[in-house]
Amino acid sequence: MTRTLAQTPDRQSQNGANFEQALLTLRNNFCDGLDERICRIETAWVSAKNGSMDMGDALSVVEFEAHRISGVAGSLGLKRLGTQAHELEARIMATSKSALQEHDLAELDTRINGFLDRLEQELNEE
Repeated sequence: MTRTLAQTPDRQSQNGANFEQALLTLRNNFCDGLDERICRIETAWVSAKNGSMDMGDALSVVEFEAHRISGVAGSLGLKRLGTQAHELEARIMATSKSALQEHDLAELDTRINGFLDRLEQELNEE
């Protein structure tokens, strides 16, 4: 037999407030880590463009960071950021890292820089 305990409106309100506070804390912690992620993405991408890092390695860094962001952002109420991260990750995965064409590089540059702008915007809104 399953027993259900009815919660009073005050208890429900308190649980809701606790949940909101926990979610806010998680979101703040996530945003606190964005600075490091921005630096990793920017460093890898700029290094690849100037030839001091292999393009495939740089794209792997960007893909990894985008994957991590897409996995968390939506759950924290940052749906647009999560969607943009997922789309960037998917585009990089669909790219042949060993045979990049000029148009691929131009598109990736636009997407990566747009993603970096979005991450920085998120930091500024915090």
